[in-house]
Amino acid sequence: MADDTALRLSFLEWMSSQETARQKAVVKARNYHDGEQSTFLNDRLKEFLYLGKESGEPDFHLNVCRSVVTAITERLLVSGFDSANEGLAKWAWSVWSDNRLDAGQDEVHEGAIRDGEYFVLVDWDSEKRRVRFTPHQRYTDGSNGGDGFGCKIWYPDDNPALPATYAAKRWTEVTDNSKARQRMTLYYPERVEKYAASGAAWERVSDPGDAGWPLAWVDQQGQPLGLPVIHFYNPALRCEAWDGIPLQNAINKTLIDLLATADLTAFRIFVALGWYPTTDGNAPNSDGSNLLTLAPGQVIGTTRSRTEADFVAIEPADLNPLLDLLQQLVLYLASISAIPGSRFQIIRQVMAEGTLKQQIEPLLAKIRRRQVLLGNAWENCMYIARKLANVYGGEALDEEATLSTRWRDVETRNEKEHLETLKLKQELGIPQAQVWAEMGYTQDEIAHMEQMQAEAEPPAPSPDETAAMRQAAMQHQQAALALDGLAGK
Repeated sequence: MADDTALRLSFLEWMSSQETARQKAVVKARNYHDGEQSTFLNDRLKEFLYLGKESGEPDFHLNVCRSVVTAITERLLVSGFDSANEGLAKWAWSVWSDNRLDAGQDEVHEGAIRDGEYFVLVDWDSEKRRVRFTPHQRYTDGSNGGDGFGCKIWYPDDNPALPATYAAKRWTEVTDNSKARQRMTLYYPERVEKYAASGAAWERVSDPGDAGWPLAWVDQQGQPLGLPVIHFYNPALRCEAWDGIPLQNAINKTLIDLLATADLTAFRIFVALGWYPTTDGNAPNSDGSNLLTLAPGQVIGTTRSRTEADFVAIEPADLNPLLDLLQQLVLYLASISAIPGSRFQIIRQVMAEGTLKQQIEPLLAKIRRRQVLLGNAWENCMYIARKLANVYGGEALDEEATLSTRWRDVETRNEKEHLETLKLKQELGIPQAQVWAEMGYTQDEIAHMEQMQAEAEPPAPSPDETAAMRQAAMQHQQAALALDGLAGK
């Protein structure tokens, strides 16, 4: 028994150390993404590059870590949902639009790629009587540099491929007596438990309007509604720019070395030998008020002979080696991040289309993999939303039908070739709505165009009108045959 206890304590200690390391990594990734990076300024450079954190000025840096993330997220744009059940697809897009996720998706995608994971809490807004999506960041504790807010999720064997067991949300609450306390809500597929910190322990709490503790999270038949915390994650829960952080430090250091070298040696230094270059010909004053300042067109001289005096210049240092090193470090970071080097190079030559396509292929492959992971998460959001709409909103949506997230094309395409391909598809009988979707139109835009098209078409004839038209056509045909017979005689 004692051995089992020791083993359990050892396991819990290991789990705690893993969680601490994870939270510190998330905080570091956020800081580097936001430009809060290591700085190596000397006193001279601080005079004109750095005013200090108390002034609200950022540290001096060349932030490439953010580009590692945005190179992916700027191409992650959901354009709709597909389903064999057309009504379900339209409903899902209406939920998306109601929650303003055309803009909100950016927060979720960027957070998931930057931190390695992000969350969306799906619940029912009883006041507006609609499904509500609320993004949440990954939880980080204040002792690990975080802000004490966010969500965390648990899986069997820590395997995200398995159904999640439960999830937690933690935040700081200010009570009626202006005191702050930590709150935590645990979400299970069939119930919700609420807690508040009491010293070193957690005690059960209920909010106004709660029907009891725990809160049931089931439908009218008592079946679980499902875990309402949806997990969006990067492969292996890895912060996208993590491998680039050491190179980011080297880039910042090299840039500062470049500026320091430019400040100290990248201009001509004049040396007067045997005489003082002062405005009055006398020795320099202690306050330097009579020192000579050179300007264009100015003439200076001395009464000393050429053998007694001289005036020479020390040429500036060559900055190209440092510039080349800086560019190379940026390209190294781009290489390990699968980002095209052309994104960071300012050159006059325009690369050939084939070269650009070859450079961008690794990035496109990375984006497509994330489309699969994030698309599955958006579909899971809609499945929970569908249950809530059926239970609380009186909908009758088919809960067996599946959805598929549709994304905008990640490639920069040749528009002429693309339009020719779409025209060929239309000629082959591909539905017009599908062609419009491949052109990049949203489901709202497609629905509007279908309505305009229907209004522009003449109404279909009634059955009686159709019969009359057929009879008139037969009479016309018989009259034509009779005329042909007369003409033959």
